[in-house]
Amino acid sequence: MKANETKVEDFLSSNKTQFVIPVYQRNYDWTTGQCKQLLDDILEVGESKKMNAHFIGSIVYVHDDVYTATRVKELTVIDGQQRLTTLTLIYLALHRLAKVIQNEGLENEISETYLINKFLPDEEKLKLRPTDNNDRALKYLLRCDENEEYLDFSKLIDNFNYFKGRITEDNYQTVLKGLSKLMFVEVSLDREKDNPQRIFESLNSTGLELAQADLIRNYILMGLNPKDQKKIYQSYWEVIEKLAKDETLNLSRVSDFIRDYLTLENKNIPNKGKVYLEFKSKYPTSTLDRLEANLSSIKSLVKHYNKLINPKNESDKELRTQLEFINRLEINVAYPFLMKVYDDYSNSVIDKPTFIKILDLVQTFTWRRFILGLPTNALNKIFMSLYDKVEPANYLYSIQKSLIQRTGVQRFPNNAEVIDALKIKDVYNIKSKNRTYFLERLENFENRLVAMEK
Repeated sequence: MKANETKVEDFLSSNKTQFVIPVYQRNYDWTTGQCKQLLDDILEVGESKKMNAHFIGSIVYVHDDVYTATRVKELTVIDGQQRLTTLTLIYLALHRLAKVIQNEGLENEISETYLINKFLPDEEKLKLRPTDNNDRALKYLLRCDENEEYLDFSKLIDNFNYFKGRITEDNYQTVLKGLSKLMFVEVSLDREKDNPQRIFESLNSTGLELAQADLIRNYILMGLNPKDQKKIYQSYWEVIEKLAKDETLNLSRVSDFIRDYLTLENKNIPNKGKVYLEFKSKYPTSTLDRLEANLSSIKSLVKHYNKLINPKNESDKELRTQLEFINRLEINVAYPFLMKVYDDYSNSVIDKPTFIKILDLVQTFTWRRFILGLPTNALNKIFMSLYDKVEPANYLYSIQKSLIQRTGVQRFPNNAEVIDALKIKDVYNIKSKNRTYFLERLENFENRLVAMEK
């Protein structure tokens, strides 16, 4: 490992160099607030006659002595991509302004010093090579075509527009002066001598933590060569990230999905903050074939998880109705069990009527327990191991039997208990989702046609 204090502009102006953001890095996600803070700092140091330097953290990269056919040096950035990308956007905003005010000298200087490798092929021209979706946005910004509209959502576009609005003809000289004073610690790793994964974990052990899913993605992909990284990412992890998402809220649920998968596999519920550690313990790094086998198993269930959290994606109306009920009641603890049952239905181990009865049974069990006020934490242990009780020859009956035989706080409340509880339960003051579910089920009881049309 080599560490040096380096000027940002010296680092970015390196000749015939590409700063590669590998596929295992999380997406660029700096907010406008973070961009504002950085630009405010740049303006402040640019105006100050006393401040000769301003540190903005570190850039950590792995140099594997990888060169392209045209001798471009590739540096794989494992920490600092958010700052590096944001600084590139600031230079892009300056480049755009120089074009508008017809300062051709500044326009060419910024472009050829900080943004591109001028004399190289198009695929190697950009000094910053982000992941695919950000790469498209960056190339769009560099084209400066006012008649071209970028149709997809991109944080790069949003943050560029913010900088474009704040960097003006009145202050761009101050911005340039401030950029010239920015410093960071440049940390170069040698994969043969250093352990990039361990260093990455250490770097992210303080401050704003990465999501458990981000740590797992890095763990899976960081140790692979670029070709295998791309293969594993596109064939497995990208699929998992796409499907394990709450599409209504546009929120990633990958960490939750992996936690449910590990619960199913280990018969133990990981702490939300230790999913990554549990994953590492369960799946130590090994051969590429072993990695693909492990990820194939995980990938096989994520398509069912997608429908559990996004019932609208289930094309069958009757199934979709049941999934909407489960989603409304927020029976998330049942997901480890339901993913396997869904998989059995998908593989024709059980038929549709059996699957519907199981979905209805899960609702009945959890709803009755809610009416009685039985502890919800007992449900975790129940559903964690419920699939192990399944007898293929008596699929539904074996599940019913397992639930009915439970006692104490894990019991399945009988009719008499539920009726007695409803006599004193203030149903109108329970959670609105639960109240709507209860009244809707009462209204549509034994009305199959109405239920199908919902």
